[in-house]
Amino acid sequence: MTIEDAGTKTLAVPDRVVRPTGIATVQTEHLIGDIGDALRLLDAVERVRGHAHPLILGLQDAVGIKMPAALVLSAISNGRDTADAVAAQVGTTTGEAELAIAELAALGLVRTSPALTVTGLGQARLSQLDGLTVRVLDVVTGILGPADAAQLIRLLHTVADGLESAVMTDQLPPTILHN
Repeated sequence: MTIEDAGTKTLAVPDRVVRPTGIATVQTEHLIGDIGDALRLLDAVERVRGHAHPLILGLQDAVGIKMPAALVLSAISNGRDTADAVAAQVGTTTGEAELAIAELAALGLVRTSPALTVTGLGQARLSQLDGLTVRVLDVVTGILGPADAAQLIRLLHTVADGLESAVMTDQLPPTILHN
């Protein structure tokens, strides 16, 4: 039987909803009009990263610890007294928090017994870091104003959380993740 012979007989094909992905999703949501807008967004992010990265490296060099460890140290100074509580505040796993706590203890910045506490040296590092980060925040606030700076911080955390979730659920192509 040919298609012509079938006459009015038709093949029933169920409707299939195909959701757009990638740039099509963003365009559908009217967030970005074309690929040029997406590239300008990525360029802006890269420019900020290019300026922020040396600042972060400078802060790390000045206080002698990396930013993730500084966040853990800050969490402990804010009363988080278990690896679970530190992990919850910092947004990491308990295992990663335990490793960071062990590194901080090896540097003499925290004491793990009888309770998890920040040492005098740890408090000095936090004070030093606080002073340096206030200067950086003053620059950002001077550029944007306090309200916009606070909104930018909130938005950047939202984007970072979303990207981390996408990576953890393998929503991003491996070529993006491993280049």
